[in-house]
Amino acid sequence: MLVELDILNFAIIKNLKIKFQKNMTVLIGETGAGKSILIDALSLLLGHRAQSEMIRTGEKKAVVTGLFTLSNSQRFLVENLCDDYGLPLDGDDLIISRELSNKGRNIIRINGQLTTITVLKQIGQYLVDIHGQSDQQFLMNQDNQIDLVDDYASDELKIKLKQYQDLYSKWQKLSEKLAHLQKDAQEIAQRQDILKFQKQELDSANLTDPDEDEKLENEFSKLNNYQKIGETANYLMQLFDDDEHGLTSLLGNAQTAADELADYGSDFKNMAQSLADGVYSLNDSRSELGDIMDNLDFDEERFQYVTTRLDTLNNLKKKYGPELSDVFKFYEKVDRELSQFEVGGLDESKIKAEINNLETKMQSIAGQIHEVRVATGLKLEKDIKQELADLFMEKARFSIRITPAKTFTNKGLDEVAFYIAPNPGEDLMPLVKIVSGGEQSRLILALKTIFSKVEPVGTMVFDEIDTGVSGRVSAAIGKKMHSIGQEKQVIAITHSVQVAASSDYRYKIEKHVENGTTFTEVHSLSEKESVTAIAQMMAGMNVTAAAEQNARDLIKRSQENKK
Repeated sequence: MLVELDILNFAIIKNLKIKFQKNMTVLIGETGAGKSILIDALSLLLGHRAQSEMIRTGEKKAVVTGLFTLSNSQRFLVENLCDDYGLPLDGDDLIISRELSNKGRNIIRINGQLTTITVLKQIGQYLVDIHGQSDQQFLMNQDNQIDLVDDYASDELKIKLKQYQDLYSKWQKLSEKLAHLQKDAQEIAQRQDILKFQKQELDSANLTDPDEDEKLENEFSKLNNYQKIGETANYLMQLFDDDEHGLTSLLGNAQTAADELADYGSDFKNMAQSLADGVYSLNDSRSELGDIMDNLDFDEERFQYVTTRLDTLNNLKKKYGPELSDVFKFYEKVDRELSQFEVGGLDESKIKAEINNLETKMQSIAGQIHEVRVATGLKLEKDIKQELADLFMEKARFSIRITPAKTFTNKGLDEVAFYIAPNPGEDLMPLVKIVSGGEQSRLILALKTIFSKVEPVGTMVFDEIDTGVSGRVSAAIGKKMHSIGQEKQVIAITHSVQVAASSDYRYKIEKHVENGTTFTEVHSLSEKESVTAIAQMMAGMNVTAAAEQNARDLIKRSQENKK
């Protein structure tokens, strides 16, 4: 249950601390006094969306803190989450704080430790359930009505539904994959044709050496410049072999002269040796040149092959390169992608077989779920009729219809719709088409009364759920809320004197202006103050003795009706 709510600089609230009690508490006050602001502040502690406009004008930040005491069932659920996220939990108390900054910062703490909005939402769902106009929208949406039946069902349905949904998730993924394959079958075939063409082109090139292009470029340079090479080599050979002035003859004469000088001193010996080394090197060069000229031959056929082969390799590099090594990598990629087609990686028949197998299993489990739903629906129908009777809709007929769905859904093979005939002589019609605002409120309260017994939350908040009703119906709603308060903590915002009179505790929300600034305050009402407040709700600010007596009588009757 919610023990205390501390609010600082939130909307028109400057600084407010409220201690709540067990059972049922109502918040009363004039429109605009700030009753719904308290609910907005509490919503922040449950993970609802924060807005910078929530910060009080002129302040830098707003802080909302709540102290909750956990029941045994709540503690089990919350403790598991705290363990999962490394949050401290000692005893039954849980302190949640949320700080909003005008700079956009949003700081969340649970028992003093920082955490995230995702964690807060998960924990918040076990603490408080807030009911207002959004519940009517939820109830009117037929897609949500199956969830209400399932929530009321036994654990057997929840286990079966979990098994079914695991299969459904796999079925959905495979169905999407199959649809994609069928939709893009032409594109896949075209892709396969392209890959086959590329592989055939690369296979026909007979690629074996990533450096082949460099070797052929070198060979092509020689063959392409054969004439120039021959002319230059012949010229060099002439320089060597001229009888009188050739390099061989001149260097031979030079070496003879150097050898003669070597006889006259060691300095000349070094010079003679250097010259001799040069002569030996030159002779080696002459020998190599001779070998080159002996082997120099132009092969026209080889030249044509090298030219053609280089054209082929360069063309492949333009398409799949830029380097020949990149062409080899591209070939591996093409071969790998083609293998997916060949080994059945995209085998449509295999996927269809898997889908059929899953559908057989889903059909079986969905049938079991249907049986449990039908039994649950009958019980829920009976309980709702009883609750409606308590709210002066005893002549209303209510029916839960479970019909086959057209295809598999995440919830099975059922569609659930709530039908109602609020008045005698009317045909049963879908809930959304015929229920008035007051009837919606009573139907929601009937459902909340039923589900309060199975929901783990410790606090249920009703935000003007009694709108659109009055008189004895309002009294019945107040009594019903009070009965829920025997199982859960109930906090209700109301404009109904009957609901206010039914409560165990009452708080008055008041707004006042001081020095041009608006403030909201909350006061716990004593029994005497409660009489005055309820009298004001009936007669306005000018409370008469008769109005006060009416308020006392109303509170007295409400207390008697609770027994």
